[in-house]
Amino acid sequence: MDRPVTPAFDVPAAPELRSGAAPAPLTREARLILAVDRFIYRVARRWLWIANAAGAAMVILPLLAPLLMATGHQALAGVIYRVFSLVCHQMPERSFFLFGYQMAYCQRDLAIYGGVLALGLLYGLVRRCVSPLRLRWAALLALPMAIDGFTQLFGLRESTWELRVVTGSLFALAVVWVVFPRLEQGFAEIRAVLEERFDRLAREGRARPLVSQQ
Repeated sequence: MDRPVTPAFDVPAAPELRSGAAPAPLTREARLILAVDRFIYRVARRWLWIANAAGAAMVILPLLAPLLMATGHQALAGVIYRVFSLVCHQMPERSFFLFGYQMAYCQRDLAIYGGVLALGLLYGLVRRCVSPLRLRWAALLALPMAIDGFTQLFGLRESTWELRVVTGSLFALAVVWVVFPRLEQGFAEIRAVLEERFDRLAREGRARPLVSQQ
């Protein structure tokens, strides 16, 4: 049996009102639920902006680190290097240099995060006509990076910066094409559920409709 899309929690039902009677005041719990729902709705409407903003940070900060080093802000640059050391090996021979200093992540990571940002911005223009990529095709796009990375890891061969950039870009394409359309579908369902809920509450005189926030 299919489960309903609507979340299990909801604003507690109001008692029946006589004609012309004022609606019962909302409880503190109900007001909290409404506030959380409104926040979720804002995220569901703006998820692509949020994702692209995060992608921009993942691109700009590693580029900013060598600039900070070159302008004498070593302490601030060091924070960026330490943060990105959690996601990248930062090997100099596999990294690009700007202003004479190493970027905060490697060539492949630059291609991945830069590709996700560029494709995320492009997705904003074509989102209505893009369907999710099947997982088998996504695996095929990710396969060159896996081959390039693992053969290098086990010392069978040494990759080049061109291969790292190309394979990282293909992986970014797989990620965006698989994830973003599915996020769009999921957040569209959330928006529809919340809009219906707030329309009902507005008719009962218990909340403002969500469309008033647009």
